[in-house]
Amino acid sequence: MKATYYLLFFLAALLGGQQTVQAHAIWLESVATGNKGKAQQVRVYYGEYATGEIEKTADWYSDLRSLEVFLLKPDQSVEKLSLTDKGDHFEASFTPTADGNYLVYTSHPTKDLGGQMRYEFTSQIAVQVGAAADVSAGKLPYQLLAPVKKHRTGGKVSLFLKKDGQPLADQDVLVMSSSGWSKTYKTNAQGEIIVDALWAGTYVAEYSHMEKVSGTWHGKEYTSTWQGITTSFTVK
Repeated sequence: MKATYYLLFFLAALLGGQQTVQAHAIWLESVATGNKGKAQQVRVYYGEYATGEIEKTADWYSDLRSLEVFLLKPDQSVEKLSLTDKGDHFEASFTPTADGNYLVYTSHPTKDLGGQMRYEFTSQIAVQVGAAADVSAGKLPYQLLAPVKKHRTGGKVSLFLKKDGQPLADQDVLVMSSSGWSKTYKTNAQGEIIVDALWAGTYVAEYSHMEKVSGTWHGKEYTSTWQGITTSFTVK
């Protein structure tokens, strides 16, 4: 599947794209559990996680540096988080005021096209405070998340892929670990993949898809759109 990503972007470059994203993705990281009244840190990275490539923020593709990160609270209110540039990532924080699940997300369509392809980078993670509760579907059409729980080395981690609240079956999801391991899984009828947690560390999961749609974006014509959706989870 990664080879397919590179082929798509190579073809986009041949078709006249001034920049290519080279299979890079945006991903969010945070501790999966939080506490009321205590600041929760969130980090935003851009790069190729499977190969350990983390880009300096000054080198992010197109206008990705202007992305916005939002927090969906248990009461369904939404807050825009302030971002601080840390050189190789952006950092945000929020302080939970109630128990429940908090969904942090970003979705940014870049200004520049790759040839005639429009790119959109999306990432989301859930943070649990207090008693467990279902994670809200959020404000985005696609959802890729792991249940908020403690994941242990040698165990298994379920991730679920949905669109508009409905499971997406028979889709490829790429899972990458900080050790350099990666594997592509196929979702079942429930939109679920089950990952073997072989090593401790942070894992990033990515689902991408391309649609043949056309339009005008910042004064330029496009004939297709590509969207990459990521989430992350930690194994101890």
